[in-house]
Amino acid sequence: MNVPHANELFIGSRWVAPQGSELADVVAPFGGRVIRQLPRPTVDDAKLAVAQAQEAFGAWADLTHDARGEIVTRFCGALDKRLDEIVRVWALEAGMPFRNGDELTKAASDLWNRALDESRTAPWIETRETSMGRIEVRQEPIGPTVGIVAFNGPHMQFALAIIPGLLAGNTMIIKLPPECRMLGYLFADAAAEADFPPGVLSILAGDADVSQYLVEHPGIAAVHFTGGTEVGMSVMHACADRVANLVLELGGKSAAIVAADADLDLAVPALVDAMALYSGQICVAMTRLLVAREIHDEVVDRLVAGLEALTMGDPANLDTTWGPLAAPRFLDRAENYIERAVAGGATIATGGARPSGLEGYFLEPTLLTNVNNDMEAAQNEIFGPVFCVIPFDNLDEAVAIANDSRYGLSGSVFTTDEQAGLDVARRVRSGVFIINGTFPCLAAPFGGVKQSGFGREGGPEGLFALTQTKSITLSVAAGATA
Repeated sequence: MNVPHANELFIGSRWVAPQGSELADVVAPFGGRVIRQLPRPTVDDAKLAVAQAQEAFGAWADLTHDARGEIVTRFCGALDKRLDEIVRVWALEAGMPFRNGDELTKAASDLWNRALDESRTAPWIETRETSMGRIEVRQEPIGPTVGIVAFNGPHMQFALAIIPGLLAGNTMIIKLPPECRMLGYLFADAAAEADFPPGVLSILAGDADVSQYLVEHPGIAAVHFTGGTEVGMSVMHACADRVANLVLELGGKSAAIVAADADLDLAVPALVDAMALYSGQICVAMTRLLVAREIHDEVVDRLVAGLEALTMGDPANLDTTWGPLAAPRFLDRAENYIERAVAGGATIATGGARPSGLEGYFLEPTLLTNVNNDMEAAQNEIFGPVFCVIPFDNLDEAVAIANDSRYGLSGSVFTTDEQAGLDVARRVRSGVFIINGTFPCLAAPFGGVKQSGFGREGGPEGLFALTQTKSITLSVAAGATA
């Protein structure tokens, strides 16, 4: 597949020669073969990106919202022209099945265009009359900002975090993971077409050394991080040393509660579809399935049938509903968790092995039963195709199990009792929750609580996530302290 400017890097809104000469392999998860090589960004490249972002910040922040919006609109339009390429490349280099990738990419397009619309009427500057005087409240950019995005939806994170950050007036350095090197070139090609002013936007698909340099740099005023909780903690420590602004969208161990009165013809297909989405490599995956004891066996039988009916194969094939994991380390991690869970007393209801006849990083969808909520497979984010079924006796117990987690990203309940569903939704400690479904509305504020992070993306709240609020007293009311 053709990669634009394949011998260069996109730094400071322009294609430039890399500072180093090392090349990085792009390996296809399906087949496990090297499909091409691209320049490996170095710390020196990141240093240049920071210097350019610092130099460009003042002029970019001083532009009117309309002027910035015009440029970002061009960027979104250029991305929209590349949607089909994005879907194909995502399948090729990161293993996202084409069918799901197409749906999520169209959703990303809807979200970045929604952000553009919301920005045009957002209260970036508003005047308020208070008992102590008349004030102006301004949402202002923070400064040079690093956006670290994940392989399981980088363009979704562009829509929810990067586009709003640019609209707000921040200069941005986007650090993509190694699994998205080719995607990074497509995003950069769109940015080049949009013709951002020099220094405003850099896009680098680098390794951990580049990420560490960027988050620790004293010239970086804000970081928006999407990824695992353990790495997020390290990012938080780095930002704390200089009191840099931070948004963390971290991991989850979300629980789907299947009540005794649930419509299983609705619930089970929804759960199977959610489990199949990117082989569990989704932060909002419902990896704990809390099932009313009286329907436990029936639900397990139905889930097993649904999972075993999935079509495993080439993610570029439209018929594929279960693709490979994105990298060998995710495969090894999932297998180790399964092995330890079984040693601890869990039972494999289906899956648990690498399928025969398929080359690449494949692992069968794995459903574990006889799991206690205190087992590590039920407590830790595995970020792979390992799902735990845990029985409960009443909804109070289900809520207690759901809340017995260091995470708090998402959750769901399946019930035909509308009031009971709403009661459960309000009691589960999570940033988002779904009744009779599994995937949150990303046009609404999205984010976690507890060790799933803080800050929000999506909706009007997400538009201001990378801003700081400033108030100016325009006039002091009579009798107020001057």
